[in-house]
Amino acid sequence: MHARSRGVIVALWAATAAAAFGVGWITPPPHTSLRESPAPDDLVASIRSALGEGDVIERQGRTASLLERLDPEGVLEVAALYERMIPVIGSSELVPFFAAWARFDAAGALNHALSWSPREMKREREVGIRAAIQVWAQHNPLAARLAAVDIAADPRLRNALWGGLVTGWVHSHQGQEGLAAFIADLPPLNPRRAVIKIAIQELLRRGGADAALGWAEPILRDEGYDGVLKRAIFGSATDLAAQWDPERTAAWTAEHLEAGYAGEGLHNVAKHWSRRDGAAAMAWLGKQPAGELRDKALREAFVGWSKTNPHGLLAWLNADELTPLHDPAFEIKAARLVAFEPVRALSWCERIQEPARQQRCLESRAHTWYGRDAVAAETWLQQSSLDDEVRRRVRKTAVRQGQEPKRSGRQRPGLR
Repeated sequence: MHARSRGVIVALWAATAAAAFGVGWITPPPHTSLRESPAPDDLVASIRSALGEGDVIERQGRTASLLERLDPEGVLEVAALYERMIPVIGSSELVPFFAAWARFDAAGALNHALSWSPREMKREREVGIRAAIQVWAQHNPLAARLAAVDIAADPRLRNALWGGLVTGWVHSHQGQEGLAAFIADLPPLNPRRAVIKIAIQELLRRGGADAALGWAEPILRDEGYDGVLKRAIFGSATDLAAQWDPERTAAWTAEHLEAGYAGEGLHNVAKHWSRRDGAAAMAWLGKQPAGELRDKALREAFVGWSKTNPHGLLAWLNADELTPLHDPAFEIKAARLVAFEPVRALSWCERIQEPARQQRCLESRAHTWYGRDAVAAETWLQQSSLDDEVRRRVRKTAVRQGQEPKRSGRQRPGLR
């Protein structure tokens, strides 16, 4: 655990432990009083009627309104109703019930879900557990964590527990203090990666890219957290936030590119931005440091743009004013065409301005062609601008690798 947070969390755990396991969250549900609550039989009948409603919006609205009135006196009768209805309702319809219960008795709601058979009611059990722990965490994340850690000894429940805990913690009335330290304590692959993704998704839901990136920023700047955690948080933050607001995420990513944890940043932004606005993504990539990471991001942007707006990509490739990105883009274009139209692919190589890159492109594509159709490739090779040494390497490599002419079974690209 992060050293600075451990003492604070331990002290808070000690103060909340009894409440966490004893009575759960014991305040009445909002907007509810005993005077307003219907008799248990009436509430059960009303919920039964609402669950039978055919219109989805009407059913959900009526059910939610009725569950606002749930109280300790009638909760077990309502629970029995839901159990009878399980064969005919979706498991997602259990979420509002367990959430309503957890508002005033989180431990009771959690224990009830745990009492269900892990074989016969596996999905329903997990849904109830997640909903109960989520509401508990929203009101008291440290108490919810205590309960979740105890139950997570059963590996079958960890996904539901950690997912609900982190979701509630992000939206907690008490703030997100301690969340990063909790995540840091998890094993570095799973469930940590899944939990980080949930946290970022909920932060985006709550406040957009600024909320997600703002939560990640102090963690990345804090030397108390290790590089493995930072890489996971940065990778998830850039991947998810770029889908929400690529321009904002691109600016934030550029501020971190020199850090050791930032290897996935360019790739993630390019992947998602190119699908919305390929020209903007390419312009941004052109301002980033040249190198392997940018080349990888460029390939991702090329693929993304070609899928969503191939005509726009082709217009950019054929622009009169070339940018530093055009040479690697020509190379990518050639690589994608060589299996279908090798002559056309080689013509894209010839447009590359940098001599060394142009020669590498021509040699590589000619070698691929030679392995598929040696006669046609040799004819082109004899007429090409490649020198004798490069021609010799093309022939020698193809023969050494034992390539024989073959017809590709892949689909031809729609726009070349």
